[in-house]
Amino acid sequence: MGPPPRSPKVIYLLPFIAIILLYLRWFTPQLPITQNNTELKLAYATLLLPDTSSDPSRSTDIYFLSTRILNYQLLHDPRTRTTRAIPFLVLVTPDIPPWKCEHLKREGATIVRVGKLDVDWIQPGHERWRDVMIKLRLFELLSYDRILFLDADTFLFKPLDGVFADPAAQIQQTLQQASIEPDEGPLPASYVFGTSSEVTTASHSYPPVPMGYFNAGFFVMSPSLQLFSYYLSLFNHTTRFDTTYPEQNLLNYAHREDRNMPWGRLNFSWNINLPLPRDVEMGVASVHAKLWTKGNELKPVEQELQDIWRVKREEMEIWTGFGSGRM
Repeated sequence: MGPPPRSPKVIYLLPFIAIILLYLRWFTPQLPITQNNTELKLAYATLLLPDTSSDPSRSTDIYFLSTRILNYQLLHDPRTRTTRAIPFLVLVTPDIPPWKCEHLKREGATIVRVGKLDVDWIQPGHERWRDVMIKLRLFELLSYDRILFLDADTFLFKPLDGVFADPAAQIQQTLQQASIEPDEGPLPASYVFGTSSEVTTASHSYPPVPMGYFNAGFFVMSPSLQLFSYYLSLFNHTTRFDTTYPEQNLLNYAHREDRNMPWGRLNFSWNINLPLPRDVEMGVASVHAKLWTKGNELKPVEQELQDIWRVKREEMEIWTGFGSGRM
C-alpha cells in the first residue's frame, strides 16, 4: 500500500513555505568571514572603573553589579546569550580590587588589564568620567578583528551577535574628501567604526530621529594601532572638542560625517539611549540607561524598566549564587 495522497491544501502551501525559507536564508544577517574563509575573531567589551562612592564596599559598586548582569546576559542567559561563544572582555585598570577581577573571571568574563592615559587636561562633566578615555585602549587589542563595546549600564533584550554583520560594522576605506590637519596624526587606510545616533529626549519616537552626533556607549570597531595613535594625537589639541563627554566628543570629532573617517550608522534596532517601554515593545535589542534608578527629570527611567532590571538581577544572582547586597 502506497502513502496516502497529500491534501490539496498542503500542496498549495508548499510554494509559500519554500518562499519563507528562502527569505529567512537570504535576509537573515550572516556574520562576516575573512577572505580566507575563516571567521573573524569577535568580542564584546566593557570598561569597569573604580567605585567612586563615599564608602566603597562589595555592596555599593552598582557598576560592578551592572557589569555582572551584562556578563550574565551576554554569556549565560538563554534569552540573550551569544550563540557563537563570543567572549566578553572587561577592561580594568590597576586600581580595580583583585577580588572583583577574580569574581568576574569565575562568572566567565575575560579580564583585560590596561593602563590609564594622561587625562589631566580634560574637564569632564562628572569626575567619574575622567578615565573614560581608557576605552581607546580597545584599539590596541590586535588579537581581535571586531569588538562591540558596551557601557556597563547596557541592558539586553535580544542577542547581539548579529550586530557584527551590520553594514556599519564592516571595513570602510578612509576617504580623501577633506583636508587633513597638519598637526594631527596620519589616518589609517581603512577603519571600522559603527555606532548609534544619540537620543536626547525621553519623549522620542521609534525609530528615533537620526542625529549627526553619536553616543559612545555602544560601538563596533576594529583594533588598529595607527587609529589609536591618531586618537592620541588629538590629546594635543584640546580646543577642537569639548571634554565634558571626553571620549565621546573626541570620537565624534575624529569621525565627523563630513571628514575622511565618517562614522557608520548601525541599524537603530540594536541599541537606544534614554529608553522607553515602547522601544522594547517595538523590538530594540538593547538599551543604554541606569535602569536601577528612577533617573531624573531630563532622563527618567520608567517603573516598568526598573522592574525588568530588578527581576534580571535576581535571576543573575540565583544563577551565580552570589549577591551584591540590596541597593
